[in-house]
Amino acid sequence: MNRRPAHPLAAPIRQAREVTRFALVGLTLAGLVSPGCIEINGGAAELSWALRSVDGASVETCGEVRIAQVRLCWQAVEEGSASPVGGECASGQLYDFPCGESSGITGFDLPSGETAFWIEPICQDRSPAGAGTYQVPPPIVRNVEEGEIVSLSSLLLVVNPPGDGCPAAGCTCVRP
Repeated sequence: MNRRPAHPLAAPIRQAREVTRFALVGLTLAGLVSPGCIEINGGAAELSWALRSVDGASVETCGEVRIAQVRLCWQAVEEGSASPVGGECASGQLYDFPCGESSGITGFDLPSGETAFWIEPICQDRSPAGAGTYQVPPPIVRNVEEGEIVSLSSLLLVVNPPGDGCPAAGCTCVRP
């Protein structure tokens, strides 16, 4: 049967001084915590990547192929063109992400407008992998808008692991 009291129990009344002290502590702590805002000076880009060998096998770790970072490069696309102006990674137009994280997002500082994005592997010695030692998708063109994130989806990075079957250009991140 029902064993509840017939009328609700009253909550204990707190002293006004205790309530005030609790409120002041809460407001002080709230003032110390960052409001969570970030500075927005343009758009941002997000991407993820996967490593595969030339024969299609999965590459388990970036260390296997001596890749330290995946570099995202971008360049403005001239009006009416579908390709970047120069095609080389320029200072100030790149972000390096730890290879092992398999994804990354830039800050909100990419200039607005039609932009071509591409990736390249960065070796453990901090130099870009040699041309012909890896394959990546062609540049992806997206419209960057201030305060918005463009998605580059998941990109495949095909590499030549160190071993006997390296092409003439060498294996990815192994100099000939």
